[in-house]
Amino acid sequence: MDNLILLGIDGGASKVLINRVILHTDPIRFSAVKPRIEVSYSSSEYFKSGFKPVALKTQLKERNDDALNQTPGEKNQELAIIDTFQRAIKAILPPNCNQKQILIGIGLPGLKTSDKRGINAMANGPRMPQFLTNLENALRAAGLTSLDAIHDLGSDADYCGLGERWGDHGAFRDVSDAYYIGVGTGVADALLLDGHLVPFDDIKPWMAKSWEIVREDGATYESIISAKGIQQQYADLSEQNVETLISNNIFPWQIYEFAMDGDEHAKAIVTTVANAFAELFFNRIKALAVGDPSQKLIQTGRKLEDNHPFLGKVLKRIVIGQRLGDIWQFPDFAPLFKDPVFAQLSGLIHQSDLPQVIKNGYLTQTKRLDDEFIIGSELRHAPALGAAVDAYFNWAK
Repeated sequence: MDNLILLGIDGGASKVLINRVILHTDPIRFSAVKPRIEVSYSSSEYFKSGFKPVALKTQLKERNDDALNQTPGEKNQELAIIDTFQRAIKAILPPNCNQKQILIGIGLPGLKTSDKRGINAMANGPRMPQFLTNLENALRAAGLTSLDAIHDLGSDADYCGLGERWGDHGAFRDVSDAYYIGVGTGVADALLLDGHLVPFDDIKPWMAKSWEIVREDGATYESIISAKGIQQQYADLSEQNVETLISNNIFPWQIYEFAMDGDEHAKAIVTTVANAFAELFFNRIKALAVGDPSQKLIQTGRKLEDNHPFLGKVLKRIVIGQRLGDIWQFPDFAPLFKDPVFAQLSGLIHQSDLPQVIKNGYLTQTKRLDDEFIIGSELRHAPALGAAVDAYFNWAK
């Protein structure tokens, strides 16, 4: 590792976060080191605040027809994103960086091109079909002569799982079967079975992603438990808009503080959030153990299968990461979040028609879950760490 510089990048909808990562041996594990650099796309001179993405229906049609027509506006916004990436990467690299080989892993939202080096559909951003080629050219033109080819673009969810599996202090390191849910602006799912990460795209027939699942009241779980969803609920109940909340620095953490202080709107929201987490976790437990075709999905007509290779499997751990993971770990918030989720999930399992052997795998003799069954992640920036892990293993093949 002495001859390598390893970087992991989490490219979000509005900013890029980059970590330098080091490799440890015996056993192999990775850790992020300071500094951590975060740069908003709006800081680029090329950024256009009024950018409007192409209608998603048009994007998907062009993607399916393999006839992507990148607009001038998309090209300009891609230039702003590449400029931001380039500045962030150069800022984190040491002066003598070209004396070592530079490996970079990148996660970006959106549907990837067939070679996974570009984006050909993205709800809130520009399509960038040649993104990695354009970024590599820009970095080399800026003097990074020792840059190794960037293998491909990964997903936030998969990189969360990689970060937890291979990161120092990762929650997937000492367990064989576990579920991770990273809850920030959106929701990312990762699953570890028999000690191996199982991408949700590979298990789509029998387990849906969190954003695809609909509650009995018609709301998606993502709209209830995500940071954006929590803010939207508070804005609706308090007759404000989300932009006002953001300008007043009111985020999920502050809404939980409001609930502790007796704010009725906040109390109602955190109760709904706890209920939704318990329900979602039970859905995961049931789908894994016996299959759950009864789940309602946003895709009309799609139904989950009740047969898969892992039937009868019992999760040993559930991990909550990112912003809601921080809230989960804060002791003062336990009566609002941790305690009700444990109590409700224990009750759902106990009162269910799951086989007794499955119930016994989860519940103690007092019909409660073990206190360490659900934990908060110690890796606040698991996606960036996972991106670096992916870059290293692709290089080492």
